[in-house]
Formats: sequence, structure tokens, C-alpha cells
Amino acid sequence: MSDTFYNLTNDVLFKATFSNPKNNKILICLINALLKLQDDQKIIKVEVLNPFNDKEFLDDKLTIVDIKAKDNKGRLYNIEMQVQVPKNWEKRALYYASKLYTSQLQKSYSYQNLNKTISISILSETCFKDNKDIHNIYTFHNTKSLKPLDNLIELHFIELSKFNKDKKRVLSSQFEKWLYALKYGDHHQKESDMLPQELINEKEINEAFCAMRYANADQQTRYIIEARQKFIHDQISRESDARQEGRKEGKQEGRQEGRQEERKEIALQLIQSSKMSDLKISQITSLNIKTIQNLRQS
Repeated sequence: MSDTFYNLTNDVLFKATFSNPKNNKILICLINALLKLQDDQKIIKVEVLNPFNDKEFLDDKLTIVDIKAKDNKGRLYNIEMQVQVPKNWEKRALYYASKLYTSQLQKSYSYQNLNKTISISILSETCFKDNKDIHNIYTFHNTKSLKPLDNLIELHFIELSKFNKDKKRVLSSQFEKWLYALKYGDHHQKESDMLPQELINEKEINEAFCAMRYANADQQTRYIIEARQKFIHDQISRESDARQEGRKEGKQEGRQEGRQEERKEIALQLIQSSKMSDLKISQITSLNIKTIQNLRQS
């Protein structure tokens, strides 16, 4: 087992930390900070609907590592950490948010009882390259009046790659403080590691760092992380090898098709310029008799 220290940006460690019922207050604080909820909008209670499950990862190393939760107002959350952002990541976010939204119908057949669903995608890579905003929000709205359709689905994309800890006054809000905790947690692998002044009295962030250190020290969690990483790496390697082999086969087939077309061209010239028999042309071009007969008819 490696000595690597896994940060909160590791999807498995992220879920192990924030979906643990013992860390409920940490999850509440994280959601309030990332969504910038204030006053009576703040959530005060949250229930994790899919807590961290060792067996789930051992049985399926490609399981979706997200956190599904429900708050005291009935709103649903799908929170996911993405180190390597997959293709069509925005469609993926909408798909899983929609699944969570419609899953409410399993308990009630009344559309009236469908509660708002909020997707939070925390991305390590830059995806919105046309703007500098760290936090981008997408909702349903009227294209003319811009009036929103409330209480449906809301998509939040937070790009850690755009967050710079050295920028002036960067830790002035709860949102920025939690971005620091998520992105630079590996700077605080030991309790003795110096925290920025702005984080010293942030109880929940300090508890998140403690939970992160505990998860790193847990042999089973580390095994799951490393087994998953190896599985994904091996799968990528297999796909890469298959693509290379496919390209080789494609080139080979292309060359064969090219030679076949050249033979047909020669056969056509012989048909048009001589009284040579089909058998003789076949011997010269290596084309079968039926192909030559088809060329002669055409």
C-alpha cells in the first residue's frame, strides 16, 4: 500500500468523509457554504440517503461516487467530486439530478409532492473556459422574461482549478474557506500543520481535516481508493490498446482496399483495350473470375 496522502478532492475519500453520519454537521456546513445560503435559507438538518459503503466499492469499482442527501425542507441534493471530468459532464449532472428528482414518485404519485433537487458538481478541471467565475449556476427559466421555474432542478458547477489561495482577501467568505479546505487539504496532513489565520476558528473545517486524516489512516478506505484507481487505470490502458489496435487494423484494411481498387482499375483497362479472357486477366490481377465478370458487365 502506498504512502500517498489522499486529499478531499479524491472522490472516494470525499464520500467517506462527508457521507459519514457522524460528520453530519460538516456536510451541512459544506452545503450552506457552497450554495451561499444565508439566514432562514440555511439548512439545519440533512439526511444522507446513500452513506459510504465498503461493499459497494468492492463489488463495483466503477460505482458512481456521489452523495445523495435530503434537508429539513425536503430539498434533495446530489453532490459529486470530479477529479477527472468525463466527457459530456454537464449531461451527466443533469441525468443524475433528474433521476433523483423523479425518484420521489416512488413514494408518492402526486407531482405536487416533488421537491426541488440541487446538483453540486465540484470539478478539479476547468470546464467553463469562456468565463472566470468559479461558481456557475443553471436553472430552468423563461427565455424572454428570464422568470425562473422555481422548485425544479438546479445545477451548480464549482471549478476548483480557478480558485487561487494566494489572491488578496481570498478567504473572506465561507464559500472561499471551504474551497481552500477542499483543494488544499493535503497541506494539513498533520494537526500541527499551520492553518491560515482565517480558518483557525472554523470548527467544521477543522473537523473535516480531522475526518480526512482519519480516512487516510484507515486501511480499508485506502485499499478501496487504490483498488479503484488501479481498476480505472487498467481500464483506460485496455481502451487505449484497443484503439491503437483498431487504428492498425484500419490502416491494414485501408491498404488492402487500396490494392484491390488498383487491381480492378488494371482489370478494367485490360477489358477495354484487349480481347484477353477473364481467366488470363484473373491470373494477371489476382482478382477472382466473378469480380472480373461483374466489371465486364458494368
